[in-house]
Amino acid sequence: MSKNTVKPTLTRQRRTSARRRRQATPAMVALQLLVRFLSGRPLDGRRHSNGTFWAAGTRRVGPPAYLITCQWWALAAGWQRLGVRLTGVMVGLLALSGVIR
Repeated sequence: MSKNTVKPTLTRQRRTSARRRRQATPAMVALQLLVRFLSGRPLDGRRHSNGTFWAAGTRRVGPPAYLITCQWWALAAGWQRLGVRLTGVMVGLLALSGVIR
């Protein structure tokens, strides 16, 4: 016998009703994306490796590795992704302001 004694249909109904109750507003979606961007997490909300913010991943999680084109990015630690993202944003802002030609 499995650990979960609740019928699957009841659990599924509870999950879908909870999702319906909490409709995401565009402001909340934008805030979630900003937090994900600044914390170095994947922007699609899925885990792609077993890495954390400080430790790089050692193996892929989810779809097979051959479906992902950027292996380094998927296995990089969160602080490394954050550094690349913020560097890109800063270079873009400096180019727009005219400091960098």
